[in-house]
Parts: sequence; structure tokens; C-alpha cells
Amino acid sequence: METGDAVRQIVHFGIPDYYAALEELRHPELKKKPLILAEPGARSIVQGVNFTARREGLCEGMSVSQARRFCRRVQTLPLDLPFYREQHGHIVQDFGRFSPLVEGTASGHYFVDLTGTRRLWGPVPDAACRMEERLAAQKGLHASVGLASNKLISQVAARCIPPGDLGCIFPGGEASFLASLPLLFLPGVGPKTIEKLNDFNISRIGQLASFSGEVLVPVLGGAAHHLLKMAQGIDASPVLPSRELPRLRIARHLERDEIDRDRLEAVLFQQVEEAGWELRSRNRYAQRFTLEISYADGGTAVSRHGLDPITGQVDQRLFRTILPVFRKVFQRRVAVRRMVLELSGFSMPFRQLSLFPWEESSFQEDQNLQRALDGIRRRFGGTSIHWGKVLLNPPEKMIA
Repeated sequence: METGDAVRQIVHFGIPDYYAALEELRHPELKKKPLILAEPGARSIVQGVNFTARREGLCEGMSVSQARRFCRRVQTLPLDLPFYREQHGHIVQDFGRFSPLVEGTASGHYFVDLTGTRRLWGPVPDAACRMEERLAAQKGLHASVGLASNKLISQVAARCIPPGDLGCIFPGGEASFLASLPLLFLPGVGPKTIEKLNDFNISRIGQLASFSGEVLVPVLGGAAHHLLKMAQGIDASPVLPSRELPRLRIARHLERDEIDRDRLEAVLFQQVEEAGWELRSRNRYAQRFTLEISYADGGTAVSRHGLDPITGQVDQRLFRTILPVFRKVFQRRVAVRRMVLELSGFSMPFRQLSLFPWEESSFQEDQNLQRALDGIRRRFGGTSIHWGKVLLNPPEKMIA
């Protein structure tokens, strides 16, 4: 790609089955065997598979029990997220030797902006190949490499080639490159969107790009203009250096699929208690929370909201804040298999006193009660005392 520095040159590295590839390096004896990664428990969900398992028809999102029925000889390993994050950080750091602009959007997927680095590393395709060879030599991982003038095209180009190869899309050829590809190659386009477009006999990206935004709005709603730009190969988003934000994640895999709202709220209350205890133990407030529900049929519902920082100091107040969000998210009449509560945006405890003395008095009473409960748990153990709400679903009935 002999182009001037005025044209961006973005490289995307995609490592297929990243988690499973790392486990195969730690366990070489499993490399040619079907392997799935999942949390302990027969009802947990498959979160990673290797190439051999994928050829057997296994994929992420199915239950472990279903995967074992499909393939009797499948091997199962527990997820080791700290190890995966550590290796992810090492890869980002190593790519940073070639450019200060390295974005690790997710484990196994990396964008590197090599614009203007020709005098340092030579032609960009050569530099991209050198980076992939360095990754293979140092980490034992092979990546599909896409090179284009924007992040979207480089990511799609990497999906079209096998690991170890380089796909270059020259400036000006973005739309023609995308035209013949199926819609599923567009990042973020899921089965529901594809089904809607298939109803109008739109199955290729080029067909989607030929329509105007006004025609697509009745079909796709507010996302129509964004999808149209992607179909035309337009993407001005910059490569942003990765920044890992601290998060507190409390996940629960239910022992059996549950649809009873009261029992699910009891599970949520246990998650809130655990999160509140962690916040108080570390002397932190949380400013945001995310609630995720995974249904038995594979569907997922997620909601993110801001959080009054002081609510984390009292479990009951934190629960009363999150409960309305749960009731809005849990709308389907389908059993729930997994619930995840995530807190982020941590800060040191500091709050402004209320203007009204009766509100301050009420908060002090709740806080004094919470301190008494924490004192009992600190002395006799975390399971020594519970609110009555928890008795609808005792802790031993769940797998953390």
C-alpha cells in the first residue's frame, strides 16, 4: 500500500478462539481434541471452544450439558479470566512497540494505527506481517491480519482470511470489497437484523448500500443510517488506546432454570449484599451499575444505569435502586439461567449532607443497622446472618 501519510493505515489483528488458543498452549495434549471452556456446573454456558470443537458443531452460548450430548468426547476446562486478561495486556504492550495507538477492543481483537510510521518500520504491509510473526514467535498465537484505511474495513478483511495471512484493502476500494459479502460480516449486525433485511430480499452488503437512509428507516429504525454508512465502507472512528477500568462483577449461575420472580429477586438481593460488602470493605463508592440476565433459550437482556454513590453503603438502599431496573429487564416469560450484577466508576467515600434533617436521620438509621450486620458477619462469618428476603433462595442453591 504505497500511499501518503494523509490516508489512515489501520491494522486489525484477529486471533480466532482466543481463550481456547491460550488453553491449548498450556495443555498441548488437548490441541487436537474438542475443547470447551465454561464455569463449573452442568447448567453453565459454553463461553469458548477450540477449532476441533467448532467442527463438531459446538459453539458459544449453548449449555455444557447440550455440548456433551452433541460430542461425547468433549473436554471441559474452567475459565481462567485473570490469565486471559494478563496475556491480553502483554499483547497490547508488545504492539505498542510499533505504534502508540493500540486498541484492544476485546481479548483476541486488536486495532493498531500505523499511519505515518513508514520511516520507522518501512511499508505498512511489511510491518503488519512482522507484528504477526512476532506474535506467533513470542506467544504461539496466529492472527488474521487486515489492513485498510479505517477500522471497519480492516476488521472485515481480517475475517475473510485464515490465521497467518494478510488482507490489504486499498483506499477507494472499500465499497467494492464489501459489496459481495453476506450481511453477517458487518460488525454488530445480528440475526434479527439480518432476518428483517432478508424479508426484503437483502442478503448482501452491496444490496444494503444501494438503498437510501429514508428507505431503510421504516425497516431498521434509528440504526438505519449507521448501518448504511457501514455498508458503504465509511468509518471515521479513531483508534483509541486501551484503558482497563476497574469493575466489580457478581455472577450467579442458577442450579436450575428459574422463572419465579420472587426467587429471582432473592438471587438479586444476594448479589447486592455481596457487592455492598465488597464496596464497604474496600472503602469505595460505585457510580454505575450494569444488570445482565441470560435466559434458558440463549437470549440476553442488559441494562446500564447511573447510581447514587452513597447507596452502596446500605444494602437495602442499593437493592431498592436496582430492583426497578430488574423488573423492567425481566419482561419475557422465559426461565432465567444466569444473572450478572456489575458495578463500576469507583471513588473514595465523600458525600454532601442532606438539606433536610429527617432525610439525614433516616440515612443514619439505615447505616447504623448496616454497620451492625457487617460487624456480625465480620465476627461470625459472611453466612451468619441474612435478611428474610434471601430465604426464598438459600445461597447453597446457587453456583457462584
